[in-house]
Amino acid sequence: MKKHITDTAGAKALWLPALAAAAVFTVFAAAPASPVKAAEYLVETTLIDQALDIVERKFETSLQQQGEIDRLANQGNTLEGEFRQENDTLEALLVFNAELRASIVRQEAQIIQLDESIEAVEHITRSVPQLTLKMLSSIEAFIERDFPFRIGERRERVAFARDALTNPDVSIAERFRQVMVLYQSEMAAGRTNETYPATITFEGDEIDVKIVRIGRVAMLFQTNDRRITGAWDNDPEVRDWVELSAGRYRTPVQRAIRIAEQLDAPDILELPVKAPEPLQGSQQ
Repeated sequence: MKKHITDTAGAKALWLPALAAAAVFTVFAAAPASPVKAAEYLVETTLIDQALDIVERKFETSLQQQGEIDRLANQGNTLEGEFRQENDTLEALLVFNAELRASIVRQEAQIIQLDESIEAVEHITRSVPQLTLKMLSSIEAFIERDFPFRIGERRERVAFARDALTNPDVSIAERFRQVMVLYQSEMAAGRTNETYPATITFEGDEIDVKIVRIGRVAMLFQTNDRRITGAWDNDPEVRDWVELSAGRYRTPVQRAIRIAEQLDAPDILELPVKAPEPLQGSQQ
């Protein structure tokens, strides 16, 4: 558009003088030989100049209009580009907004689950201290009724866990963990064998012995000189050390001690084991 108008302006600059010359030539060519007529014709050339001025003004107006058209066209192109850019931005924002809405929906669902979990945790938090106390009391009573192996150490662990229950610096989770560790150690004792030296009260005297424990099936002792061999009678009415027949159990208990010390290979031994009794209330 601009090029076309520019070329037209250049053409105008070229053909306006030519048009004037052609008009003058036409006037002189058509003029008669009479001087009077020639003067009349020369006077009429002012009309041509006026016409040329009008044409020139028309072209100037056309150029101005064309410039305005070009300006508006450029402005339109700029606005179109801005519109397309804003439209692309809008589409990107719509996609992003949709993703955010989906994320918000999932987060709201998670908030509901967290609220429910918090309520459950609050309920558990109120129940755990009572449960921990009951578990500790149960394991303490069990230890007192169990075989008295390493009884001092086991009572110390119970006392340590009980002290934690009233310690404000110990969290509820840590209190429960300590009780669970106590349970685990007691459970492990039922699956292991051990032997260790100890001083026991036997028939009113303090004697040094070596104790061997076989799970929670039997707990036996033998003096260092092997003269006395005995076992723990865990009957609620007895709960004391009793002597075993030296001729029958001295060697089996000695071998049990060596096996527990891993000095001999495991073997089948004849040891005094109390027969199991049915639980109270069970059917025969």
